[in-house]
Amino acid sequence: MEARKKDKIRILFTLPNLTTAGSGREMFNVVEQLDKSVFEPWIGIQKPGGSLYEEIEMKGYPILVAPFLVSESSGIKEKLVKARQYAKAFIPYNFQVWQSFNWSSDFTEALVARWAGARYVYVKKNMNWNRLAWKLKSLLSYAIVARNSDLVRNYFSTWYFKGKAYLITGGVAAERFAPQARNNVRQQFGIPEDAYLVCCVAQLVRIKDQLTLIRAVAEVPHAYLVLAGATRDEAYLKEVNDLIAELKMHNQVRVPGPVADVNALLNASDIFVLPTGTLLGHEEGCPVALLEAMAAGVPCIASNVAGSRDLINDDTTGLLFDPGNHQQLVHQIKRYKADPVFARQMAVRAREQVKAKHTLQKEGEAFANMYLNIVGRR
Repeated sequence: MEARKKDKIRILFTLPNLTTAGSGREMFNVVEQLDKSVFEPWIGIQKPGGSLYEEIEMKGYPILVAPFLVSESSGIKEKLVKARQYAKAFIPYNFQVWQSFNWSSDFTEALVARWAGARYVYVKKNMNWNRLAWKLKSLLSYAIVARNSDLVRNYFSTWYFKGKAYLITGGVAAERFAPQARNNVRQQFGIPEDAYLVCCVAQLVRIKDQLTLIRAVAEVPHAYLVLAGATRDEAYLKEVNDLIAELKMHNQVRVPGPVADVNALLNASDIFVLPTGTLLGHEEGCPVALLEAMAAGVPCIASNVAGSRDLINDDTTGLLFDPGNHQQLVHQIKRYKADPVFARQMAVRAREQVKAKHTLQKEGEAFANMYLNIVGRR
């Protein structure tokens, strides 16, 4: 049996696995920022493996591999029985806080955490809410981390959720994503040095709406576009390629997949655009790609959706446009292109904002303060 060190708060950080796109790194960033003289973080997963798993092992963080999610296809009685059963594996570790980064609406993890004696906290990263499971998960939670102000205002402002919700936006390594001298990225992609380069770093999925961005760039003279990101929807990728062909933009658009050095791509670009749509109300949580571009000192444009509008103050730290409105996006791109001084002013202010509010250190401090609050240490 593991006895908890009395002077430390033991926290279990959970994800089903450490190969989930972005979520594992997001979780581990918080873990690494915590003061280890105050907190004792553990990692809980259901399935081992992956490069991040190996990194966490190498750095000496304890990893606990055990089931804590009951299949969604199970009936409610089976879910209750299995959750109680799963909790037994965690009871000996005396976790005070159970911090989940699982993005789904599954509520069985909250039951496991409660029956294991821990205060369950989850991170709400998306704008989904219609399923009953979200309400149950939130009711069973001791605290909820909301990644943008729309989540707090629209979902957690009622009296039974208000006291649980903590607004904690994402953070980035401002020293890693920073302005740098022009590199050879354009040469690698076969893009002329005098071209106006627009870049977007986002998974190729329908909600990111790269189609609107392609249509907009097609109307900007001498503009090129790099759409960097993993393909998560083959049917959507076909639509992207079909639109490129339809608009005869083969020479202007590059779709390279994931890019290893994102900061180099950002610094090779004239502007960054995140064109997220509003398909089924998904919008953004707190878009890390946008924060990275702001930190890199690149002039940014984003669609006016939840998450993005928390980061971009229109005409102050960047430009916004109505989601799906490619003509508005054309107008905003041309504003930057016609006035480089204005574009540079937006970029400088955006980077200052990231350094002041959205570093990994700031994010870690916010999580730490929440943990101290919910365990009664302050």
